[in-house]
Amino acid sequence: MEEKKLEYYTIKPKLVQYYGIKVNEETKFDEKTDDGCVEQHFENLTLTTVVKKKKVADDNNPYEAEEESKMTVKMPSGTILIWTTEEGFILPQFEMTTLSDLEKEIKEVKKIYKDSKV
Repeated sequence: MEEKKLEYYTIKPKLVQYYGIKVNEETKFDEKTDDGCVEQHFENLTLTTVVKKKKVADDNNPYEAEEESKMTVKMPSGTILIWTTEEGFILPQFEMTTLSDLEKEIKEVKKIYKDSKV
């Protein structure tokens, strides 16, 4: 009978790169999506997003929709914002990091488990 070999497993990271920015007190920008429906201003650690969208009915969608909104979000220094072509800069749903920071973290994890018998 073969002896079971126990190992530590890690959730495999999705190593897709996203365009983004880590903001601080000095960060200022004005951005607009390609379709012009979303305009954003960032200053004093505050992101202001203005959305103006209008969708007309067509053969695939019988509904007409119109959106006009403004949202302001104050955030701490060090917040990472990710760019999407549809929404502009957004607060990501997941914790973001850089590949170099991820490499450092992997090295630290390897040190922790280096002498483990599992």
